Amino acid sequence: MVEQAKVAKANDSIIITTTTANSSLAQIASLSIAITVPEYTNIYMPMASRLAQLTLIDVLATGFILRRGQKFRDNLKCVKDILHDVYPDKL
Repeated sequence: MVEQAKVAKANDSIIITTTTANSSLAQIASLSIAITVPEYTNIYMPMASRLAQLTLIDVLATGFILRRGQKFRDNLKCVKDILHDVYPDKL
């Protein structure tokens, strides 16, 4: 992920991350939202930090959608309806 972020930044992309403070990825980022969650499971199951990151993304997405207003929400519903028509068993 760090290498991809470096390539994106070299191409003038804005890099926004949710990661631990001072990580390699955070140091590359244009904006890094630090999430520090102690992990009490083994190294291959960082569940607590993943849940914290997903919660943060959900909160940010919800706030963004609410600020965009009703027309934006209507457009999202239209996209969802179209996807449901294309993939009726998936949504």
